[in-house]
Amino acid sequence: MPRLLRRRPLERAIHTLVRGERPVEAIVVTLHGGPERGFRRTAPWSAPYLRMIPFGRRVRELSDERIAIVHLRHTQTGWNGGERTTVGQARMLLAELARREPTLPVGLLGHSLGGRTALAAAGYAHVTTVAALAPWVTPHDDVAHLIDRDVLIVQGDRDRMCPKPETDAFVERLREAGGHPRYEVLEGCGHSMYRRAGEWHDIAASHLVRTLLPRG
Repeated sequence: MPRLLRRRPLERAIHTLVRGERPVEAIVVTLHGGPERGFRRTAPWSAPYLRMIPFGRRVRELSDERIAIVHLRHTQTGWNGGERTTVGQARMLLAELARREPTLPVGLLGHSLGGRTALAAAGYAHVTTVAALAPWVTPHDDVAHLIDRDVLIVQGDRDRMCPKPETDAFVERLREAGGHPRYEVLEGCGHSMYRRAGEWHDIAASHLVRTLLPRG
């Protein structure tokens, strides 16, 4: 029997803004992975959090620093069933960004639990695009809000933590609902994204830059 966790008030996540000297034209929020259940604060040296840093760096490089990066670090790292804690923290940050920069489009970039969080939070008004990497998805996840979003899903065919067949089924449900996700499968890659890391970085960053910035 799974351990029951006491419901807790939603807290504000920690976030770090990274930007250059150029005027910012869009924002990408990175969402790290973590456990399915729990309310622990993610340490700044934790592997799931640090894994997202190179992705943000690549987005800034490809956009010539026209896209700012916000690295979210959860203070309550867990999905926690119907509470969807990480989604709540992501939406709090999105609301704050909308107040600060109401004209800027936002992209979400998440891995594992962060991929599921990104897909779920993509219905927020200012979010136009999402990149979910090796996402933890289930047959119960809603897809209707993703139909008019630019969605990229990247999956390793050797992922044992978030198996490819589950991701296949999610992509198929989104397509049947009328969405047009781009689905990339990287052969020989597992969940951690260490193998062929540069390709993970390039695929995700190029999608976000292409869908967030004006052509040319």
